[in-house]
Amino acid sequence: MDDLIKKIQNRYAMTVLHHKTIRDTSKSLVIYLETTNGKFIGKVFPLEKERLHFILNAEAHLRKNGVLIPDIQRTENNKRYISHKENVLVLHKRLSWANIAYNSPIRMERIGIVLGKFHARSLGFSSRHGELYHGAEKWSGEYKADLAAIEKWELRHAGKKDQKYAVIAEYLPFFKQAGKTAKEHLLSSRYFSKWKKEPLSNHFLCHGDFNNGNLLVSNQRIAIIDWEDVRYDFPSKDIARVLSLAMRKNDQWNEELFSHLLRGYLQENPLSIEQLHLLFVDLAFPHIFERFLRKKLYAQMGLAEIQQLCNREALKTAFMLDEMKAHV
Repeated sequence: MDDLIKKIQNRYAMTVLHHKTIRDTSKSLVIYLETTNGKFIGKVFPLEKERLHFILNAEAHLRKNGVLIPDIQRTENNKRYISHKENVLVLHKRLSWANIAYNSPIRMERIGIVLGKFHARSLGFSSRHGELYHGAEKWSGEYKADLAAIEKWELRHAGKKDQKYAVIAEYLPFFKQAGKTAKEHLLSSRYFSKWKKEPLSNHFLCHGDFNNGNLLVSNQRIAIIDWEDVRYDFPSKDIARVLSLAMRKNDQWNEELFSHLLRGYLQENPLSIEQLHLLFVDLAFPHIFERFLRKKLYAQMGLAEIQQLCNREALKTAFMLDEMKAHV
């Protein structure tokens, strides 16, 4: 750490008065810095240069178009990052703002507005490395793989006299059929076929981890941080993340919260009927249920928790299936 601090002081021409490690894993090192130039969050990544350039250029495009993202501190030589051993370090200015909560219709509508604004203003972004981070190309394969994974889990656990399996087994036929129906709609969607082939500058950017821990609020302003998972994709990916966390927070499917989220979103990023159809297709597909099985999240959960998760996901999925069919 001492070597890194010395390098920061030298390259950024500042004195570090205090520093604290926030996270230190095999994937990244995150540190908090108080310096003579202000307060910063420093992130050290084992990133390929192509990925780093994509992230930084995406952030710059969004800032230019009015999306509130903390600025990057440039080095004394006007570089956006420095190398440290085999990794790179980026300094972002730290905002001392609180995280927004997902616990009321009004807040959900505000989140929808921020998300819709970000997606709408991401259009037009192009990157020479864009094909490496093109989500649309993976959809068909992911749908097929996820359905196969659910069926494989069912076969592997068939006949087991386990109470947790018994609870999950009640929902398996519904989620399998929902996945097949959503997949059929996906593959028959003319918009999906067209969208995949559009130039990447016509694709939305998705944050990839749009959770309340990455949304900082001060009065009427909301900043978005942590863009490490940004990629080209469809709005459903970020909306699904918000919805999943809100459901987990409130322990239930809540149609009112979703309607406020979508209302705020469409205010800033109006979607066509074809786009809404694709949105509901992806929200109807049992991505969360498949992850629940694949990650064996049930292993650390009680029977009541498993029942609750499966029930709220089933209610959400049933709602999205109805909306999907209504927007054909």
